[in-house]
Amino acid sequence: MTIPRTLIVVLICAFPTLATAHQIGRLFHSPAERSALDAQRKAKPSQHSSAPKPPVALPPTRLDGYVVRSDGRSTLWLNGHATPTSR
Repeated sequence: MTIPRTLIVVLICAFPTLATAHQIGRLFHSPAERSALDAQRKAKPSQHSSAPKPPVALPPTRLDGYVVRSDGRSTLWLNGHATPTSR
């Protein structure tokens, strides 16, 4: 038996505060690491980072075609090269 999607959405909306951030607390960092991260966030950008690097120009990507066969296999052509894809 499958549960309808609308029922799942209603249940999620009905109980939005089951696990709030206050109950869980901060994860993955020790108190010293958290204070260092907080200090970096509050610092001016010029104090903890160098000048931003210019973006790297990528070569343009050309989509040449996409074919889906009756057996479900498909092929994608990018920049003149065929690439088999999986579903």
